[in-house]
Amino acid sequence: MQDYHREIIANAVEHGMVIRPFMVETGPWKGTPCLVCEPSNHPGAAAKGNLLRKQLETEGVVLKPWGRIIGSVVLLHGHTGRKEDHLPVAERLCAVGFRCILPDLPGHGDHPSPYASFGLHESTLPSAALESTALAMKFDSQPACLMGISQGGAIALQAAAADQTKWAAVAELSSFADLEGVIANQARRIFGPLHAPARFLVGHLVQWRAGYDPVFVRPVDAAAKLDSIPVFIGHGDIDTFVPPDHAKRLLEAKHTGTKQFLSIHGAGHHDVLVTPQPVYATISKFLVDAVQKSERTKQVSPTDPQ
Repeated sequence: MQDYHREIIANAVEHGMVIRPFMVETGPWKGTPCLVCEPSNHPGAAAKGNLLRKQLETEGVVLKPWGRIIGSVVLLHGHTGRKEDHLPVAERLCAVGFRCILPDLPGHGDHPSPYASFGLHESTLPSAALESTALAMKFDSQPACLMGISQGGAIALQAAAADQTKWAAVAELSSFADLEGVIANQARRIFGPLHAPARFLVGHLVQWRAGYDPVFVRPVDAAAKLDSIPVFIGHGDIDTFVPPDHAKRLLEAKHTGTKQFLSIHGAGHHDVLVTPQPVYATISKFLVDAVQKSERTKQVSPTDPQ
């Protein structure tokens, strides 16, 4: 836990939120700790949230009054992170009407599972977190979106592909197209001419320790299946950890349907949200538009026969 995590939690209303802890109690993801962040009906200063609302309204986005919830977003953190890392993201998304569900991912935070698999096994976790919180807190689980950064973005794409009927949109920042490609890139950067044996060794260590082969972690294959879901892909243009060509491959893999790409100028892998570009406004508009379109589609769909 970082100081800024504690400050937001201790002063949630000043950040425009009500924050509640939640634990998934049943199913294969039993024991997953979550935070549920909802917009406060009586927010304090909420400086970041109000700034975002003004930016969106300037762009012609019609927002509900503060405190009205238009849908849910499951926020997935990056590798070596934890759920609280997304509290600054949640305070912005809450301001525009989203309920945010922040789970700890396996191998991170307070999650009981010791190893991450970058979406190979976690693809069903976002759905479990959404449905469990909706049932316990008595809200409609639809419409819902996914958003993740780096590892979280890779999981978001794979989770969306695992159940396309559940998600109105998916947004990712700094994801990789395939985990093997990231390992190969880092092996070349660190070990130079010895990159091949280093890459081979890492693969075997992951298999021995965590029980999976990194070659099978391929968000690019998931992106190719996302025909009906709008997909947002953002990437720093000077990212050396996951080079921008991964984002290009993900974008090209989605052959049909709505997709949007944002090149984040001057951003590396870890600072895509700390930039002069209005990244939060761009993503928020994408998610709000997707939810509004989802609701319109639902309203004009023929009713089920009685």
